[in-house]
Amino acid sequence: MARLRIAIAELSHETNSFSSVPVDLAFIERCGIARGAAVLEQARDTATVLAGFIDAAAELGLELLPLLSVWITPAGKVTREAYETLVAELLADIERAQPLDGILLSLHGAMVAEHVSDGDGELLRRVRALVGPRVPIVAVLDLHANISPLMVEQADILLGYHTYPHVDQRERGRQAGQLLFRLLRGDVHPTAVLVKPPMLPTSQRMTTDRPPMRTLLDRAEAMEDDPRVLDVTIAGGFPPADVPEAGLSILVTTDGDPALARQLADELAALAWELRHGFLGGVATWDEAAAAIRAIERGPLVLVDIADNPWTGGPGDSVELLRFLLRQEARPAALALVRDPEVVAYCCQAGVRATVDVLLGGKTDNLHGPPLAVRGVVRLLSDGRYVNAGPMHAGVTVDLGRTVVLEVEGIAVIVTERAESPIDLNVFRSHGIEPTEQRILALKGKGHFRAAFEPIAERVVLVEGPGITGSDLTRLPFRNIRRPIWPLDLA
Repeated sequence: MARLRIAIAELSHETNSFSSVPVDLAFIERCGIARGAAVLEQARDTATVLAGFIDAAAELGLELLPLLSVWITPAGKVTREAYETLVAELLADIERAQPLDGILLSLHGAMVAEHVSDGDGELLRRVRALVGPRVPIVAVLDLHANISPLMVEQADILLGYHTYPHVDQRERGRQAGQLLFRLLRGDVHPTAVLVKPPMLPTSQRMTTDRPPMRTLLDRAEAMEDDPRVLDVTIAGGFPPADVPEAGLSILVTTDGDPALARQLADELAALAWELRHGFLGGVATWDEAAAAIRAIERGPLVLVDIADNPWTGGPGDSVELLRFLLRQEARPAALALVRDPEVVAYCCQAGVRATVDVLLGGKTDNLHGPPLAVRGVVRLLSDGRYVNAGPMHAGVTVDLGRTVVLEVEGIAVIVTERAESPIDLNVFRSHGIEPTEQRILALKGKGHFRAAFEPIAERVVLVEGPGITGSDLTRLPFRNIRRPIWPLDLA
């Protein structure tokens, strides 16, 4: 019997509507695009959704037809040209791959284009229009997806990550493949209900190993023990995407039982509302952070600025962490990272061991603080490429562009050409810095860093400098989100 022909593709972007950095074709090319067989080669043996698709295919005897894979670093809106070019390429690939038995997609669920507020929903709509109602589409979404009714309507099954940090991507990809196989055999008849309570939680308290998300997921996982329930997804949402779909989503998919799906989704939405205040807080003042540094015994204390997180769309060029660390006495210390291509170019020209005077950071816009004049010694130059050790994105190659380690008053500052969130210990180790030997590790992040850094930390402290990715939503000039919505309008 011929094997089932399954197309797989990834097109993922998390859009911060308030970022001044547009996602054009040049930006996307710098992030890297894999096509055809390279999709499988790049994904194999990594902790990613695509690797999970590969696992399911091997387990179930599916024939995979790899089309396209692009994971775009979070930033501003995708330009019209870039969106239309990528979607047109994907549709052309699907057309050439036909006849198909099914499609597996890895999406984010919070993509916004200049001309399309629901980038993922519109993509799914166009794929559905091309293949018709008989070819099932199963898509995996990020835990920070802003799930829309259009997404649910156009896909046969949507399922999101259950973890933040997202350490279950490969497993969720495998489960997506298994569900598609069951659907193709006629074993299940999925029906889904989406409920969106009026909540816009920020992600510093969405980590899934502690309340309130742990409480919600415990209940969701108990619901999944019922054989009538195919999947329960709780997506915390992505607030900086200024679109009507932004916010918490409860998506329950059952085997042909819409009444049960509605009952369970409503139950979880009510519980989320009851727990809403648990999503607030978790951020220290700078004075509290200074006191924590004075109190550490050995370290490392992991100090995280959540307001310039590249994986929430921050430019990565705030120097507020460095400005703060220069006022503290704890050494040795290391900071990852400051994006500043101008300083990188200058240091590369100056060479290793050169002493340089530079104006560091603060160049993208006026929202992330001013530049900082520093004198430093160039300790290392690199191509900025390393492989994540995990647990999140294990096996994935990271490309920071040309990278400099600049020592400033005993602080090792990693300065890069590209903005990326430091989620892996190898961001330091690949640049000659042993993280476990530092008293202070300063990062730009929100929650993903915890998977690798929390196990080595004496303490973790979140702080919030100026920027567009922090916990204070009143900083952001929303125009398009649903109103009223908690915590902006409702108590």
